[in-house]
Amino acid sequence: MAYVPAPGYQPTYNPTLPYYKPIPGGLSVGMSVYIQGVANEHMRRFFVNFAVGQDPGADIAFHFNPRFDGWDKVVFNTLQGGKWGSEERKRSMPFKKGAAFELVFLVLAEHYKVVVNGNSFYEYGHRLPLQMVTHLQVDGDLQLQSINFIGGQLPALVGVPSLLIISFLSKFSSTFIFLSFFLFFFFFF
Repeated sequence: MAYVPAPGYQPTYNPTLPYYKPIPGGLSVGMSVYIQGVANEHMRRFFVNFAVGQDPGADIAFHFNPRFDGWDKVVFNTLQGGKWGSEERKRSMPFKKGAAFELVFLVLAEHYKVVVNGNSFYEYGHRLPLQMVTHLQVDGDLQLQSINFIGGQLPALVGVPSLLIISFLSKFSSTFIFLSFFLFFFFFF
């Protein structure tokens, strides 16, 4: 299945820290945020926030915070109305000091799914509606290589004759077509 980039978005390469930018098209089910970086040799912590606005006191729908503090853990939380919710922790550190990493946040209907270096790491249930999330914030002891927003709401196929769509799909295997329709209906209905 081909990924549909967020409307008008190009990947950002070697972004500077702190990275506080709008999410192109807003956050929606089916979207993925793909981050490549390198954990600093003397890393203590970094964070990725899915924020409700860019203001310093804005709510944070999802706070992802790896900490090298002797207990090496990743903390997950939500900031709402200036107060942190109940903290979730995983005492497993998927990041290595001085090493490159790939971090993917899959936005699903019930939760964010975190994948680190190709391995499923954690699922964090939504505490704030996805529609409220407008910005991505990244900062801390890391070097960013790229940030890419993939997927999101598919544009409506207004004015495209159904025969053209069927003709296009007929060039693919029936398994591919079945999986494509299954994923489409799973994410959008």
